[in-house]
Amino acid sequence: MRVAGRWRCLSVAVLAASLVGAGSWGHAGAQDAPARTPVATPRADLASPRTGEAPSPSPRDVVRAAYNLMRQRYVLEVSPAALLAAARGAEASVDPALSGAGGSSAEEAWAGFIEEFSSVAHVPAAGMNPAHVAVRRMTASLNDCHTSFTDDHGRDAVALSRVEPYGGVGAVIREARRFDPAPPGPVVVQVFDGSPAAGAGLRAGDAVIAVDGALTADASRPLVERVRGVPGTTVVLRVDRLGEETLVEVPVVRGEVTVPLVAWRVEMVAGVGPVGVLRLRSFARPAVTPFTEAVAAMRSKGVRGWVIDLRDNGGGDLGVFQQVASLFIDGPLAITIKRDGAPRVIARARAPGPDDAASVDRLPVAVLAGADTASAAELLAGDLFDYGVGRLFGERTAGCFGTSELFRLPDGSGMWITVSALQTGLARRDVHRTGMTPAVAVPLRRADLAAGRDAVAEAAFSWLQQRLARTGGDPRTAMPR
Repeated sequence: MRVAGRWRCLSVAVLAASLVGAGSWGHAGAQDAPARTPVATPRADLASPRTGEAPSPSPRDVVRAAYNLMRQRYVLEVSPAALLAAARGAEASVDPALSGAGGSSAEEAWAGFIEEFSSVAHVPAAGMNPAHVAVRRMTASLNDCHTSFTDDHGRDAVALSRVEPYGGVGAVIREARRFDPAPPGPVVVQVFDGSPAAGAGLRAGDAVIAVDGALTADASRPLVERVRGVPGTTVVLRVDRLGEETLVEVPVVRGEVTVPLVAWRVEMVAGVGPVGVLRLRSFARPAVTPFTEAVAAMRSKGVRGWVIDLRDNGGGDLGVFQQVASLFIDGPLAITIKRDGAPRVIARARAPGPDDAASVDRLPVAVLAGADTASAAELLAGDLFDYGVGRLFGERTAGCFGTSELFRLPDGSGMWITVSALQTGLARRDVHRTGMTPAVAVPLRRADLAAGRDAVAEAAFSWLQQRLARTGGDPRTAMPR
């Protein structure tokens, strides 16, 4: 998450980590980028006093700027010596809670580091920027999902407002370790309607054994990079398919893929009636209008409960979260706490006009979550639970809680830095590094995917049935969770 209004997800981007995305429902908009908040930061004037032209910043300039930013802006105080030890390639991680300001001063630590900065350059492979390697090491040493390096500040600064297609196959693939029982390779969890993968016959539940002949067990190159590529080129996926005795080869001609941000439908559930089902893949700005319109359309159909699918949602823009959460919650939505300990309350965004009170229907909300549900998505799930209207189904969430800002480095690269801790708005819970435990845990199983069964959604519908049965059929009646 980021302070001026955006957050970031776990990993570089949950959507980018999936190979493609979209459902078979009514959908609108798309986004395949991490959620961030661009914040410009001061930088030293590097212009030449003689010509007025700005020379290219040196690796030293870049590392120094990053070092200063992390010391001054990170949510917890960190040890200068520990940061620079990480930049050199030391294995030990920095624990901000224990580091404090102990050890050598910031300037002493820097002086010792810069004398041997050339030692950083011999570690990375030829062609890699030694400054970028050093900064990546510093950010990684904090073991904080909201603090990271980006090689392109401008790209990240506009990521939340762009909806851009990319070259891929149109499927979402998840790591084998998330399944029970463990499959022989990463598993296709979704194939999008009309996508290249769908046309080629790739199926949900397929375990990918090899890509273009290279085994997926070889971790030298991320799977997503192997499958994505220039539209019109072919990638061959070798898959283990349930019910087949031999491996199946699926050649797929890559195409332009756009990931819908919002998908929705009305589901008739026995004992409940119409239920509004929404899938939100990111709290990106283009999602606001389609999400709001979807809620209004389903309310007009008299829905008696909600299912909000936040699986694979890694977070997004703070303002977008505020608008989405305000459709279901009447009260404080979040608390952010900066390094000085001062809390800031994120209040509900009131609907325009005299009908604001009617904009929160107080219907029960079942939230579907997975291990990639992070940041703003976790906050929404936590708020719904704390206010007594929501319950969580699926897997434990990512535990990526906090707000961060994007800062520009002298060479045009950038850094996301965690600047605030985060708490839920009512109970003031902080689930950073712990995640949220679902009320009903539903493991991922290949057999369910292959059969077209969504066991997590089934559990959510069952809860809605039980809740209405216990409240005499009134969905708005509060009850113990």
